Amino acid sequence: MNHKERALTALNHEEPDRVPIDLGGRNTTLMLRCYEALKKKLGKEDIPTQVMSKVWQTAYVDDYFLEKFDADFRQVRPRNIAVLGSTQAKEYADDGCEIFTDQWGVKRKLDGEYATIHEYNIKTPTLETLEHYPWPNAADDFDFSTVREEAKKLHDEGEYAVVGCMGNAGNLFDQCWYLRGMPEFFMDMMIKKDFAHALMRTVCDQRKENARLFLEEAGEYIDVFQCADDLAMQNAPFMSPAMYREFIKPYQAELFGYIKSMTRAKLYFHSCGAVTNLLDDLVDVGVDILNPVQVSATGMETDKLKARFGTRLSFWGGIDTFDVLPNGNPHDVRKEVAKRIGDLAPGGGYILGSVHNMQSDVPPENVIAMLESALELGRYPIVS
Repeated sequence: MNHKERALTALNHEEPDRVPIDLGGRNTTLMLRCYEALKKKLGKEDIPTQVMSKVWQTAYVDDYFLEKFDADFRQVRPRNIAVLGSTQAKEYADDGCEIFTDQWGVKRKLDGEYATIHEYNIKTPTLETLEHYPWPNAADDFDFSTVREEAKKLHDEGEYAVVGCMGNAGNLFDQCWYLRGMPEFFMDMMIKKDFAHALMRTVCDQRKENARLFLEEAGEYIDVFQCADDLAMQNAPFMSPAMYREFIKPYQAELFGYIKSMTRAKLYFHSCGAVTNLLDDLVDVGVDILNPVQVSATGMETDKLKARFGTRLSFWGGIDTFDVLPNGNPHDVRKEVAKRIGDLAPGGGYILGSVHNMQSDVPPENVIAMLESALELGRYPIVS
C-alpha cells in the first residue's frame, strides 16, 4: 500500500498494512522549541523553521522529517498573513513579553510556550456590542491563493492522504470565550441567553465563510478536513450535556453540515479533555474522527473507547503528551506506543500521533522513539 491507500483504509475501519502515522498536522506537530531540538538532534539545523501559528507557537514540519519517519499525511492550509508579515507595531508588557493582537482583535501575550490571552475584548454582553464589533475577514487574514494548486497536486499524485485546515481551528465555543472570558461566557449562557446565542451565531457565520473560502478552492481534493473546539477539562466536560445541546450542538451541526455539503472529506474534530460523555452527540453532528484522544483524562481509556465507539469513530493521536513523552524514556515511549496500537488499531480506525503538539519538555529522543516504534509495532496483524 502507498501512504494514501493505507490512511484511507484505516479511516474506513479496515486493516491496512500498518497503522498510519501523522506528523506535522495542526494538532500533531511540534512547537517551535521542540522542533529546534529535533533538528539539532538529527543534525538538520540548516533546515529553516517556518511558523505555523504565532498563537500556538507551532512549526511546519519540513518534508525531510515527514519522509524520514514515513508519515502518511500531507497538510494543506492557507498561510496566516499575520505570520507572513504583520504590520502591527511591536508592543511589550512590563515584564518584557511581546503582546500582539490576533485576527479577532484579542490581545495575546507571548509569556511561555503559548500566546495566552492578555485582554478580553467584549466586556458588555449586549446585542448592540456585537453589532458594532470589528469582526474579522478571513479573506484578509489568510492567503488562500495557493491551496487549490497544493491540494490538487497532492490529490493527483495520489501518494499521501490530504488533510485540509481552513487556517484556524474552526472553533465556536472556544472563540466565544476568547472574546468574552470563560466565566463571563458561562454566565451569559445562564442569564444572558439571547446574547450567548447571538455571539455563537456570529462566530458560526464567520467560520462558515472561512470554510467556504477554503473548500471552494480545495474541497474536491482533500481526504480529511480539520475542526476543533475544546469542550472538556481533565475530569469532565466544561458544561452539562443539556447546556452543550442548547448552545453548542446546534451551531456545530450547522457548521459541520455546511462543510460536508462542500467536500467528501472525513470530518476530523479535535477536543482536549474528558469528552466521552459528548461523543454520541459529536457523532450525531457528523464527526468521523476524534482527536487527540487525551488518554490522561478521566474516562478516556483507549480500550473502552474502542469497544464503545470503534465502529462509529476513528481515533487520531493517543500517544501521551501529559506524562510519557515529556517525562519518560524511549523504553517508556515504546510501551506507550504498543499500548495504544493494541487498544485502538485492531479492525482499523486508528491514526497514530502525539496527543497534542509536542512542547519543549519533550526530548527529541522521545519524539524519535514514538515514530520509530510506530513503524515497527504498527504492522498488521496487530500482536497485543
